[in-house]
Amino acid sequence: MTAESSGQPPVESRRGLMIASLGLAGFVAAAPAAFVAALLRTSNGTLPAGLHVGNVDVGGVAPADAVARLDSIWQAYVANPVSFALDSRLWHPSGTDVGLYVEYRSALRKVLAAQGVGGIAQRVAERSTAAEGSLAAVRFDPQVLRNYLLGIARGFDQPALDAQVTLRSTDAAEVRPGRMGRVVDVEAAIQVAGDLANLAQPGRVIALSFREDVPVVSTEDARVVLDQVTELTGAPLWLMHNGRGWVITPESLREAIRINETETGLVPTLDFTRFNDLFTLIDDTLASEPHPKVFEYDEERDRVLAFQPGNAGQIVERTALEQAMAHAVTTSNNRVVEIPLIILNKEFDFIQNPLGIRDLLGSGDSVYLGSMDYRMQNIAVGAEKLNGQVVQPGDTFSFLERVGRFRLSEGWVEGSIIVADKTEQGVGGGICQVSTTLFRAVLNAGLEVVERWPHLYRVRYYEMGAAPIGIDATVFSPGIDLKFRNDTEDPIMLRARLDEPTATLAFEIWGVSDGRRSDIVGHRLWDWEDPPPDQGVVDAEEAPDFEEQVEWAKRGVQAVFSRVITWPNGSEKESNFRSSFAPWPNRYVVGIDEAKARFPSAYNEWFDENRAEAARWGVSRVPGVPSDPDHPAG
Repeated sequence: MTAESSGQPPVESRRGLMIASLGLAGFVAAAPAAFVAALLRTSNGTLPAGLHVGNVDVGGVAPADAVARLDSIWQAYVANPVSFALDSRLWHPSGTDVGLYVEYRSALRKVLAAQGVGGIAQRVAERSTAAEGSLAAVRFDPQVLRNYLLGIARGFDQPALDAQVTLRSTDAAEVRPGRMGRVVDVEAAIQVAGDLANLAQPGRVIALSFREDVPVVSTEDARVVLDQVTELTGAPLWLMHNGRGWVITPESLREAIRINETETGLVPTLDFTRFNDLFTLIDDTLASEPHPKVFEYDEERDRVLAFQPGNAGQIVERTALEQAMAHAVTTSNNRVVEIPLIILNKEFDFIQNPLGIRDLLGSGDSVYLGSMDYRMQNIAVGAEKLNGQVVQPGDTFSFLERVGRFRLSEGWVEGSIIVADKTEQGVGGGICQVSTTLFRAVLNAGLEVVERWPHLYRVRYYEMGAAPIGIDATVFSPGIDLKFRNDTEDPIMLRARLDEPTATLAFEIWGVSDGRRSDIVGHRLWDWEDPPPDQGVVDAEEAPDFEEQVEWAKRGVQAVFSRVITWPNGSEKESNFRSSFAPWPNRYVVGIDEAKARFPSAYNEWFDENRAEAARWGVSRVPGVPSDPDHPAG
């Protein structure tokens, strides 16, 4: 069968197609190296018709003639394909400098080698459909040209200067103006140069030009950013949860502002790491571990033996908090952020019990720091006796009835108590810390106060902490009681919480809220009186030089406050509570020698009332000093 009858191109045409599409590096490896190197010099054949190197036709000529023709055309071009001019200066780069690579000798060797391997060449030709081709001997990389031009530009560029905002202090800022610039237009030069693989006039000159370089951040942009900073820091930011909160002052906001440069310009943002200490405080305050409810109720005694409301547990959602803060500072109207929380276990967030108790109606606390041992003991006993006590709807609670009689067998201990205006030894000293704390819880819960007595004088323990003067309640058995009525429709329970490390006592009143709100208003003090001179109480059972302070001087004053209860329907009830505190001296329990030296009137009073004991001690009366303890000498 002939080539014509088989439908295939003639052998010569197939060889030309093979060369036109040549990309077979394996052909070079198929012939000995020395043989391939000698082909261009010794071959008497011709190169395939239609073969081009770049845009130079070398088809149908001997290899040596082809090389001579290519050298005459390409050598000068490759030495300096293009030149560049700028400000009376010229640059004459080589082809390698600008990314032009020409290697036609190797390419021609591959063609000749391929002609010597007919079988492979024939198969390549059979797969080709081109009649002529361009030998892959010229390559151009525009990025190399770009880098060359950028090198030239570095000596001439004057880039634009972006405007900047500088926060020099919490109350001062400045704008550094921006500036226009000019830079060599590299991309325009590359476009003019075109594809350097296309043969052109060697050394043609391309004039480089400048383009205007515009700052990303203009002076006007910077002034806008400065206005934004002023807006962001113009008012406090409040972080709130259930009515309690933390404030971030404008000064703190200003210290946290950072000016970030983005692709679109300057953007003022908050650096939230500046608030890490505040976030830690909020976490410590609001975070809680989940735990199920505890409720043990003794129905016969009508007392809750163990109580712990269920807690779902929660943690602050830091990312959401930061996002809310970033949004809030952009508004001048609502700069309050409700702190977002993650609830850990919703199944624990409830309590079910026979009494239906579910709400904290109110609480009160007091501090007994510095109390003597007897006082701390009696406070603990009193708190425990009232812890878990239940008051049914409509019932009146009596403090003295609920704590019972003050007996040593009930856990009470002896200590200093005030009887009339004197300090005496008695059982239950310090119990007024318990009644005062419970009174504060009753006030805050909005329950009806039936009976309350103020102290004779100001007691320092009841003025520790946040409570103002006059929010106290004394008790004394018999006759002076603290009473309140459960005027809700559901049972209420007292919960005592004693924290010995901080010397704090707290009472909580739990029940079912009817929506009432209780507010302490109108607190007022007047008619201040200075305390009288120091006084001594003689105790002959102590060492003669014994001294211990048991009371502290307080100025006398009149005090009053009001409590306003507001119900959901808008109705209100106001009650007034008044106290008349007498001025009170420093008082010391002293032995007989200390009393005789410091408090002669008190000593003489003791001598007159205890002559047998005085004789036993072998002491005598202080002459010329009255035994009246109210006498100034006493």
